[in-house]
Amino acid sequence: MSAPPAVRALLACDLDGTLLTVAGVPALGIAEALEDLSARGARLVVCTGRPLHGAAKGVATLRADPIAYVCYHGALVVDAVTGEWLRHLTIPGDVVSGIVRDAPSLGLSVTLYVGDVRRELAPAASGAALELAAPAGITRVVLSGDPARCAAALPALAASRGPSIRLERAGGGTVAIVPASADKGEGLRLVATHLGVPLARVVACGDSAADDSLLRTAGVSIAVGDVPASLRAVAQLVVRQGGLAEALRRAVGSWG
Repeated sequence: MSAPPAVRALLACDLDGTLLTVAGVPALGIAEALEDLSARGARLVVCTGRPLHGAAKGVATLRADPIAYVCYHGALVVDAVTGEWLRHLTIPGDVVSGIVRDAPSLGLSVTLYVGDVRRELAPAASGAALELAAPAGITRVVLSGDPARCAAALPALAASRGPSIRLERAGGGTVAIVPASADKGEGLRLVATHLGVPLARVVACGDSAADDSLLRTAGVSIAVGDVPASLRAVAQLVVRQGGLAEALRRAVGSWG
């Protein structure tokens, strides 16, 4: 069996709305493009707000072979080949405890991601659940409930927890809380250093404001679809989702 080609470039791509459509299927031609480019040494780095197991499901849909994952918006960075966790940022335990304590009175349910394990909390059992979870550290907290009540409660909830967390709205009555220092761009920088690939040889693509730092970090930046003005301002190229496969091929092809 021939050895895999040397890693000569990285494709740092968001999943939902970028590689995957709103229906959860691969964008036009993207699975074929990723396979072809991987064979030429341009390897995929999945950069997503999803947990690791959720990112792996998306990759299976793409039939892709990533070399690394940047998950939870950068809180968890994993070498996909060795399985090594290169970075794992967590939310301070006292902050999580306060959120869990206050959530029921705000009409919000709580889901914890302990490392990469999902745990639903029943209000009466929250103390015990947190005690069991403590050794692994809490990577993400998801609050969900009635959209109106959730929207009304979040500003005070966030303000009372200080600068250690960041809120990521997931639509409707769902909000994800991640460590404030979680950052896709920093996660990508760590992966590039780990693999010895210069940032000039990295193509990044995304579709939302959460991908801002990702696009700023890469040598080539592509915004996908109907993007917010903030992302359009940092992207070197804006393409429709159906044109992303060709844009990636052209970017890697320009390096010879």
